[in-house]
Amino acid sequence: MTNKEFLSDSHTGSRAVGVAQNIERRILDEGLSAGHRLGTKQSLRTQYDVAPATLNEALRLLSDRGLITVRPGVKGGIFVATPPALVRLGRKMLELSGDAVSVADCLVVRDTLEPRVVREAARFANAADIERLRATVDEMLQPDLAADAYMRANWKLHRDIAAIVPNQVLRHTYQSMLEFVESRLQRVAAVGERPLDTHTGALIHKQLVDAIAGRDEARLTRAIAAHFALMTPDGEAE
Repeated sequence: MTNKEFLSDSHTGSRAVGVAQNIERRILDEGLSAGHRLGTKQSLRTQYDVAPATLNEALRLLSDRGLITVRPGVKGGIFVATPPALVRLGRKMLELSGDAVSVADCLVVRDTLEPRVVREAARFANAADIERLRATVDEMLQPDLAADAYMRANWKLHRDIAAIVPNQVLRHTYQSMLEFVESRLQRVAAVGERPLDTHTGALIHKQLVDAIAGRDEARLTRAIAAHFALMTPDGEAE
C-alpha cells in the first residue's frame, strides 16, 4: 500500500492522525533506532501529500507521544526519539492476540483508564491546554454538525485530554486503546434505530472539559459518570 493509498479513505480532518499512524508504523515495523532521520518537513509533506498544517499536527501528535523529535537548522529534520520504548509497549499489547484483539476489549480497557486520565488531566492542565480543549468542544457544538465531523472532533478531544497526562505509561496505554478503536471505526453507527445525538454528546463533553478546568472532584465525578453513560445501551454511542 502506498502512502497516498493509506490516506485516500481519510477525511481531511483526520489526515493528521493517518500520517502520524503511518510514521509510527514505519518506525516500529522497520525497527528504526533512536536518532534515525525520517526526513525534513518538506520531504514528509511531499511523501504523504498533505498540507503543512496537517503535517505539523501529525508531528505534534508524534512528539507528544515521545516518538519523534524535530531539530531545526541545515542538518535538522524529523528524527526518531530516544527511546520509544513505551510506544512499542503499547503497540505490543495490541499485537498479543493479532487480529483477535477486538474493539470491544479495547473499549473495556479504555473505559477503565479514562476516569484516571481525566483526573490527571484536571490536575496538570494549564491555560493553553484548557483553551485547546474548549476550542474542540466548540466544534462539536456547531448546529447541524455531521456525525462524521462530530466523531473526528470527539476523538481529537480525547487525544488532547490524554496528551496532558504526565504519566507516560498511563498516557501511552490509553492512547493505544483509543487509536486502535479509532482506526477500526470507519463509519458512525446508530444505537438501535436512533441517530447519533451529537448535540447531547457535545454538551456532555463540554461538562467534562469544564470539570477538568474547574478541578473540582465532585464535578469531575459527575462529568465522568455522564460521559460513561453515553456508551451504555440507554445512551448514545461515543
